[in-house]
Amino acid sequence: MLMNMDFVLLAEIPLYQSLMIKREYYGCGSFKLVLKRGAPGGHMLARDRLLYLHGRMDTMLLIEKVTRAEDTITADGLMLKGLAARRICVPPAAPAEDPYRGFGWDRFTGDGESAILHFAGGNLTAPEDDKRRMPRMVMAPNLGRGPVLPWQARFDKLTDILSSIGQATGVGWDVLPDFERKQFIFGAWVGQDRTSGNGRAVFSRELGSITTATCTDDGSSQVGTVYAGGAGEDENRMIYSIGNQLTGYDRRELFTALSGADTVEMLTLGAQQKLSPPRLTLTAQVRDCSLCRYRTDYDVGDVVTVVDDGAQMNARLIAMQETHEKGAVSLSATFGDAPVTLVSRLKQDRLQLHV
Repeated sequence: MLMNMDFVLLAEIPLYQSLMIKREYYGCGSFKLVLKRGAPGGHMLARDRLLYLHGRMDTMLLIEKVTRAEDTITADGLMLKGLAARRICVPPAAPAEDPYRGFGWDRFTGDGESAILHFAGGNLTAPEDDKRRMPRMVMAPNLGRGPVLPWQARFDKLTDILSSIGQATGVGWDVLPDFERKQFIFGAWVGQDRTSGNGRAVFSRELGSITTATCTDDGSSQVGTVYAGGAGEDENRMIYSIGNQLTGYDRRELFTALSGADTVEMLTLGAQQKLSPPRLTLTAQVRDCSLCRYRTDYDVGDVVTVVDDGAQMNARLIAMQETHEKGAVSLSATFGDAPVTLVSRLKQDRLQLHV
């Protein structure tokens, strides 16, 4: 189905060659639709129009590019949450009593969900400059989920700060359509823990949900000790470091410049965000079998159990790519860590599974 930003239905697209959808927990996701030129509804495809599947009105796609070739029409874009990619984090303007001070920093300390809604609200639904307001977008209720951490932003991409908050707190975010009110609802998103109990989701060879797997242990981009430089100049500059307990071959260092950080709290956060652990990558063929059904027994954002060669770990499903082609659907899933805390960043792994 194809509609415009005002929720007006424009066309139905019943025939297409392929449709790839990538849903992401922390990022904006993406999609690619390919159909034959002359297919029903193809002439209505255009930038800033929205697509959704029958029975899955929550999976809405934002068209960013349309390519019309000799035989095909291709539409590329993002999930609806990609609307957030059109904004940066503009900090509060200078106060009236000091109009020449210019923009400072937008600083916020709170739980992960409150932080996400703070930066989204200030740049999407309730910005100081009303020209920056995103039409039809409203905020979902704040449930206060996730650990409390300090954050700051100054002209950063909005999606970058939302992703950083999510990865540090385990809280995702999304934009969903409300057809009744004709609104776009921005809200936080926390997946379920499916690693125990009756709702457990397990991927393993023994259960038949994994058929083949390749495991790679990569430490080439590892950083465990970070020196952060804050406010001030030369010998008067604030310098803070983390990971100093590491020694010898295990010590891999990095310097990061955080000129706007003027407290140890902000330097600590900035330094910890630069930590890069070794990455354990597991690529596997996975069946969407009766024991583990996508969107029924598990979904993007959930924490699941992965078992391979006797090793077991709990990991979060952070992205799912769906490919709809020739009447069949194949899935490619990317698994990251269970809910991350800044203390456990050094232990991060990555699991990538292909269904």
